[in-house]
Amino acid sequence: MLYGMYISAAGAMANSYRQDVITNNLANIDTAAFKKDLALFNARPTEAAMNGSARMTSALLENTGGGIFALPTYTDFSQGSLEQTGSAFDVALIEDGFFQVQKGDQTMFTRDGRFMVGADGTTLVTVTGQLPVLNAEGETISLLPGITPKIDNNGYISQDGQAITKIGTVSFQDNSQLKKIGNNLYEGEIRQATPSTIQLRQGYIESSGVNAMDEITNMIKTQRLFQNNVTMLQIQDQTLGAAISKLGNIR
Repeated sequence: MLYGMYISAAGAMANSYRQDVITNNLANIDTAAFKKDLALFNARPTEAAMNGSARMTSALLENTGGGIFALPTYTDFSQGSLEQTGSAFDVALIEDGFFQVQKGDQTMFTRDGRFMVGADGTTLVTVTGQLPVLNAEGETISLLPGITPKIDNNGYISQDGQAITKIGTVSFQDNSQLKKIGNNLYEGEIRQATPSTIQLRQGYIESSGVNAMDEITNMIKTQRLFQNNVTMLQIQDQTLGAAISKLGNIR
C-alpha cells in the first residue's frame, strides 16, 4: 500500500515539474531565439534491485516498477525559423553558435540578435538588458554615431563604406554544457568556446523554438497524468485509512 502511494506521489511530483517547464516554454513563445526546455524522466529501479535483493521469486513483484524521477532539464537547441524585421540592428544566426555579450566582468552567450545603440550613442548592446555585444577579439563594439551599419553574412560591420569590426561568434562542441541564466543568456566555460565564423542575416531575427500546439497538447496530457496520480493517492489513502480503522476494531 505505502509502496503504491510512493509511486503515485513520485508521478504527481514529476508531472508537476513537467507542467512548470511547459508553462515557461509557453510564456516564451514570442521571445526571439528562445530555446525550449524538455522535462525528461527516468524509471526508478525496484527497491529489490536497488538493494541487491535476490529473495523475490514472484514474477509479478519482480516486474513491478519503482516509479519515475525527473532528470535535469534538457534544452533543445534546434534552429528556429527566420523572421524578417528590416531593422539594421536585428541579426539572426542561421547556424549552430552564439553571440558573445559582456555582463559585468563575465562573457555570456546568446542567440538573441536584437541589438541597438546604447545610451552612450556608440556602443552596440542587446535590446534585452542592454549588454555590450563583443567583437571577434572579445572587445565591445563602437559604432559611428548616426550612421546605419551594414553587416554581411560573415558578421563584418561597415558604416559609410568604412570597415568597423566583426561581430564575435562562437560555437561549442556540446551545447548541453551551457546553463540558462535568464534573459535569453547562457553561461558556459569561455575556454570551451571556439571562435567561429557563423553565417548570419541582417534584418532578421530567429523566432522562438516553441511550437504552441505541441506545448498545449503536452500540457493537457501532463495535467491528466498529474490528476490520475493524485486520484490514485487519494484512493490508496482512503483504503489505508479504512484498513487501519477495521484493524482498530478487532478485539
